Parts: sequence; C-alpha cells; structure tokens
Amino acid sequence: MPGHGAAGLTRAFPLATSRRAVRPGRLAVAPRLAEQDFEFGAFTLVITADSGAHLLVYGRSEAGAFGAPPFRTPAGRAFLAGSAGSYRATGRAGHLRPEERLGASYRHQWLAEVAPTRVAERPALRLRGLLTALPGDLAAAAADATPTGACGYELRLVDVDGERLGLELDLFAAAGAEAEAPAIADLFWQQSPHARVFGFGAQFTYLDMRGRAVPILSAEQGVGRGAQPLTRWTEALGGAGGDWWSTYAPVPGFLTTDLTGLLVTGTEPARFDLRRPGVAAVRVYAPTLRVLAYAAATPAALLERHTRATGRMAPLPDWVHAGAVIGLQGGEAKVERVVAELRAAQAPVAGVWLQDWVGNRQVPFGTRLWWDWQRDRERYPDWHGMRRRLAAQGVRLLTYVNPFLSPVTDRPGGRPGLFEEAEARGYFVRRPDGSTYLTDQGDFVAGLVDLTNPGARAWYLERLAANIHESGACGWMADFGEGLPFDAVLHAGNALEWHNRYPEAWAEFGRDLRGAVAALRGVAPNEIVTFHRSGFTRSPGSAGLFWLGDQTVTWDRFDGLASALTGLLSSGFSGFALQHGDVGGYTSTLPPLPTTLRTPELLARWGELMAFTVVLRSHEGNRPDHNVQVYSDAATREAFAQAARLHASWRALRGELMAEAAAGGMPVARHPWLQYPGDPVCADLTEQFFLGPNLLVAPVLRPGAASVRAYLPAGSGAWRHRWTGAAHEGTGAWVEVPAPLGEPGLFDRVR
Repeated sequence: MPGHGAAGLTRAFPLATSRRAVRPGRLAVAPRLAEQDFEFGAFTLVITADSGAHLLVYGRSEAGAFGAPPFRTPAGRAFLAGSAGSYRATGRAGHLRPEERLGASYRHQWLAEVAPTRVAERPALRLRGLLTALPGDLAAAAADATPTGACGYELRLVDVDGERLGLELDLFAAAGAEAEAPAIADLFWQQSPHARVFGFGAQFTYLDMRGRAVPILSAEQGVGRGAQPLTRWTEALGGAGGDWWSTYAPVPGFLTTDLTGLLVTGTEPARFDLRRPGVAAVRVYAPTLRVLAYAAATPAALLERHTRATGRMAPLPDWVHAGAVIGLQGGEAKVERVVAELRAAQAPVAGVWLQDWVGNRQVPFGTRLWWDWQRDRERYPDWHGMRRRLAAQGVRLLTYVNPFLSPVTDRPGGRPGLFEEAEARGYFVRRPDGSTYLTDQGDFVAGLVDLTNPGARAWYLERLAANIHESGACGWMADFGEGLPFDAVLHAGNALEWHNRYPEAWAEFGRDLRGAVAALRGVAPNEIVTFHRSGFTRSPGSAGLFWLGDQTVTWDRFDGLASALTGLLSSGFSGFALQHGDVGGYTSTLPPLPTTLRTPELLARWGELMAFTVVLRSHEGNRPDHNVQVYSDAATREAFAQAARLHASWRALRGELMAEAAAGGMPVARHPWLQYPGDPVCADLTEQFFLGPNLLVAPVLRPGAASVRAYLPAGSGAWRHRWTGAAHEGTGAWVEVPAPLGEPGLFDRVR
C-alpha cells in the first residue's frame, strides 16, 4: 500500500498475491475514554490500554455472562483506514481483471468520542474521530486541531438483534482539512493465527483462507484457474485463464473455527486480507462500510446467525428426487432413446434438461445457444408429444434461460426476436454514450437486461413466463448474472454497486419467474426447480438451487473434479445450502489449446461425487461430440445408473437435511468441521464430507485409484463400510478401504 500522502499509485490485480499485506497505522484514544466500558443492548464495548489501546465488543450470553467477543481490534493499532482512489475491472465475456487506483491514504486513527445512540430503534454506540495521513498528526487531533491531511469518520456499533453486532462506518472529508475525499474504506480486527477461516462463497481452490488475500468480485471462473499449461494457453488466446480466487458466486464473509463470523452486507467490490499474523482486514471500494459480526457456541448456531442475513433455501420438490436429471441436446428422437436406454440400465430418471430448446449455433468454442428464449420448432417439431410421452414415465422437462438477449437475424427459419423489442424499448444496460451495451460473449454479442429498470424487469418477466409456460417446462437453468460491465450505465444506481448486486437481483427475478410460471400453470411455485451459478450474499434467500459452474473435464484441484468438491464445501459455509454440479465437468478444449477431453473413469467418479449432492444432473459439456457421455455405451450407462441409484438411496435423509437447511442454514453436504467440531483434525480435512452425523462420503478424486482413505472423527461412534461391511470405530483414525468404480468411500454410522 502507498505511504502516507502518496497519490496516483495504480496497482493492478493480482492484489490477491501482492507481497505486501494491508497494515494498520497507529491508534490514539482520548484519555477520558481509556479503561471504560460502554453498554448498548446485549453488547458491551471495552476500551483498554493493556498492551496498547484496543477495543473489544462482548456479547452477553443468555445466562448474563460475557461470551466470546465477536469483534476485537488489534492492540495498539488503528482499526479503520481510508484512502482516496477508484476501482475498475475490465475483461472479456465476464473474465475480469480488477484494478485499484489509490491516492492519499489515511492510516492513523484518533478516537475522540463514544456516545450512546439508536439505529433503527436498536441500542447503539456512536464512535467519532479522525483518520490522519501522518502519525505525528495524531497529536494535533488530540489537541482538537484538524490536520490538513485528515478525514473524518463515524462508526456506529449496533445491537442488531441481541446476537449480532452491526458496524456501520461512514468516511467523509473533515472540516478544515485539505485532503482528498476518501472513496475506499478499510476495517481491521484481531484474528487468531490458529483459527481456520472458511467461507467467501463458492471458492474452488482452497477451503481454509488463512494467509491469503481474497478478492470479492463476481466473475467468470475462467478455464484452468492455475492448472498448467491450460491456464497459460487460454489466457494468451482469449484472456480466459482465470485465477485461484475467480468465482461466479463470492460472498464477503467468513466463519472461523474460533466460532466467530463476519459479513460485509454491502455489494461494492471488496478484498479481505488475512496474511498478517494476528491482524485481518477488509477493504471496500466505497466510503461506507456495513458489517455484521457474531459469535456462537457451535457451528450450527454460527451458520444460523450468518444465514439470517443471507436468507435460507427452501426444500426442493419431491419430483426432482425421483431420479437423475439428464442433460441432453439433439431433438426428440435422441432424447427419448437416451431416456429409454438409461432406464433399461436401471437408472432412475426424474427429468431431462434440454438447454437446446431454443436451438444451437456452432462457434469456435463449441456448441452455443440462440439467446432468444423461444422454443425452436424446427429442432423439436414434436416437443409437446415428447413431453407427454416422457411425463407418462414420470420424467419432466427442464430448459435454460439467462439475463442476456442476442440478435438472431442469422438464425435458420427466422422469427421476430426479443432482442429487437428490448432494444427498441431501451431495456438493456447502456454505454456512457447512451447506446446499447453489447457485451462480448466470446463468439457473439448480447445485451444485458437492465434489472434496475422496473419496466424492463416486468417486460422480461412477462415474456419469459409466457415462453416457459408454453414449453411445459418444470424448471430451468438460470445461467449467468456475473457479467455487468463496470462502465455500464443503469436506469438506477451505478455499476460499482450493482456488479455484485446483479446476481442477487437475478436470483430475485428467478424467484418471481417461478411464481409467474406457476400461476399460469396453476401449481405451487415450489414445484418448479431453477438453478443458478452466479450469486452473492443474499442470493440463497431467493434462489431455488445452485450449481458449481463450468469446471474443466480434468481431475485437478484448480478447475477439475477436486475443485468441484472444494466448491461444494466452501459454499456451504456461506448459506449455499442446496448445491450441486455438472457430472463430468463442462469445459473441454482442442488445438490450438491443449487437448482436454473426458475419460470414462473421470465421468464415473464425477457421478459418484455428485450422487451425494441434492440433485444429480449430467451435462454434455461445451463439445458434446468429442466427449464421452453418460449414455455413450453400456459401460457409461451402467456407471451413471449406479450413481443414480446411490442418489436415490438417501432420498429420505435428503429431505431431513433440506428441512434443517431451511430452518437454520446448515448445508446438506457438510464440511467435517461443521458436523464434528470437537475433533480438531476435522477442520483440516478437504476430501470428505458428511450428510448429517450418520453418513460419511469420501469420493475418489485421483485417476487410477483403487482405494480411498477416510478419517473417522474421535468420539463419533461406530461406523460400517457400506460395501464390505467392515466395522470401524470413530477414534480419530484414518482407514483405507477398497474403492473400485461404482463404490466410493461410504460409511454408515451404526451407533
């Protein structure tokens, strides 16, 4: 970071790998405030001079005693900072590279006043003072003089609901100062060097984020995300390589194994810095910062408090649990043939997901869709006949939509397009010159519907509801949502605030679209299933289901099978309780990129993992004709049928766990620490998970593996290996069991 008074420094990402961590400046406290306690509702602020001035906020337990402090500032160091500057992110087709420009920096803090107040009728404290550019200016601030290089701040500590602490920060130009107005806010707190830090949304490379800087920016995850040489080539040829932190669904918050949590509730881009021993920070690219902090006695209680802010996910309808959802393209004959072949292989099938209901276009990247959201009557001339025949077998149809519309003038057959209607009405986000913002999708351009415009939102809702209702679909993939350009002009608000907020608005739109289709059809809204990949803090409260996005058809932990497990578990810490993924991955590549194609073994092992998520759904991928599919031959059909039967085997348990998720936010697929926090080893496990306390899943994540290891937590009771019947005691020991294809590591707790 720049020194005091530095101006005009541009630092381009990867800030996540910058060698210099954010460092707090000095803290000085008015003498009259030192060694005092200030009560507000269920919380107490303690200001102490021990080991340097710092602040602690305690929450009282139900018994009246102090519990763990949900917020503690670093001893002797500032807990706030501000900077002048700006932020932007540029890239192609949603693959973003963020950049910050920093001006004057105000790192040293004078705390002048603590006074009781109320915020939204809740008890609160108001803290006021100055942030200065130079440490020597603290003396002037203490003498009631305003240094020329200073800005003002007000921080309100709020008892939100008796269990969560709110921190509301406003930075502003100080009267009498000659400083640049702050546009960036930093908050610092004391962190335990030993506590694991989980969360930050759907993260795919790491679970424990200690020692890392984590950007919070919704974006395409990229291809490869660090796996070489694939990342290097895709970055060089298309700017789409991705980084370890790239994700469609970030969340600016975390939980720790110290049983504390913190959540930024605004939507501006942010960056958490957890690299300094004992001190953590969050930077928000706005002069205001809103945070929730909480502590609890158990992981379940901690998630319950976290998900009060994010919203919770309702159980899925019964019909989707009747079997697998098969991703298909290619017309009625193919769809019905594949369903018949899979059913003959004893695979329970609940639905077919037909993304090509709107027709396909061929592009260099592979097969893409016509983004017009009207049924292609040439590709599916007997769509409704097919729908009725499948329905007679208990198989439902699902389709695909996203928030973009693209011109379709070169589409075979032609027809009036929704793009032209939306453009004529001014319903797309715009460029600064007022023209429609045509975003580059890699192979074509598209306009993004402006969901800040009530007229555009209502029009899009009406058009999509009518088209989906006509199709008879019982659900759809609600793709994209992470691609709002930072230089876009909106009907209301600005792109800096709305870039991360758009995925929340898209999930809210999806909820309303489910309701509109259900009303046209005369069924309950929760009978319709939609699944999103983009997300942000409050998306779980609106989305029906999430999926993990576009992994590559590889085994690696950067962007392959292992990364899908990491994404499944990490998102569970952030409220994404109902999560699943594409069986087999999505992205494959051909020359001039390195050749990357599925193998039957990878496809089978991916199915085994996803059999233990809330929905088992296959995907043909971006190059269907080049990749092995779940229906390719007798061997792949049998492997997928085994996965589908595994998925069916825990249907009743799935219902119980979804009810727990709706009530308290616990994810269905649980990281071991969430289920067994009393065993410290569980906090470091990355390759197994629990479905409640009684079912342990250890998927096979490496090619050629004939066995798998699993850890049985201390004090967890007795376990039985599902396939051999071998008994094991939960004594905090590792066991290795055979794991041929079709038999992932699976243990049932028997007492």
